[in-house]
Amino acid sequence: MEGFTLASPKTPAAPKETTRSRTTQEPPYKVLLHNDDFTPMEHVVEVLRKVIPRMSAKQAVDIMMEAHKNGYAVVIKCHKELAEMYQESLNNEGLISTIEPD
Repeated sequence: MEGFTLASPKTPAAPKETTRSRTTQEPPYKVLLHNDDFTPMEHVVEVLRKVIPRMSAKQAVDIMMEAHKNGYAVVIKCHKELAEMYQESLNNEGLISTIEPD
């Protein structure tokens, strides 16, 4: 077996550049539910549970009652794009909602 050599496995070259990812820390946003005097309370609870994933009936009732007593209530805190989506969904269902930075 003269003249026969085993080729050594090639090792991958190390990257010449390193990349860094930067994440911006955007403040969380609050989705606010505003009270009105014409929407039935049952509808408010139903819409909150429909729009906000995993919201319990008790949480929805508590939020609805807080808005009824205080004029508004915080529905959820989340990043801006999601807050905008929740606001639009609540408004499309006939509720009055806004968002603001936390």
